[in-house]
Amino acid sequence: MKHEYWINVTHADNRLVIYLDGEIIWDSNITHDDPEMNHFINITEGLEEHSGHTNELIFEGFNDHYGEKHDDGDFNFWHFTYRVFRKDINDAGEVVAEADILEPFNERHLSNPNITAIENMYQIRLRDGKYRVVHNSMKKNFYK
Repeated sequence: MKHEYWINVTHADNRLVIYLDGEIIWDSNITHDDPEMNHFINITEGLEEHSGHTNELIFEGFNDHYGEKHDDGDFNFWHFTYRVFRKDINDAGEVVAEADILEPFNERHLSNPNITAIENMYQIRLRDGKYRVVHNSMKKNFYK
């Protein structure tokens, strides 16, 4: 049995940057109007590079007024949705199971513009042959 580790991003309102061990592994760039996405990022190789140590996975979401309809003082919407999961693959190459390795994140709020909306950090470590979250901190800036 082989394991692969993936991130699935389905919303990134404004900008979402994902770091693994200090390196940018994905950047949505500036997006508008809460677009629906279905972007998959394979992080297996990055985790395995440092399998003897704790890996750090960070999601940094920005809320800015990048659109034309902004008035100073208005609150901006932000919406970020991601899922980090493991695929279990048998010897025939078939996916036999999927399991979340952290609780999927799906939040939408209003906040002041020009801020970091989320800064979610997860420490991931190999235990008993599978990567697991051993510590996390989540920072969210919002009005409502």
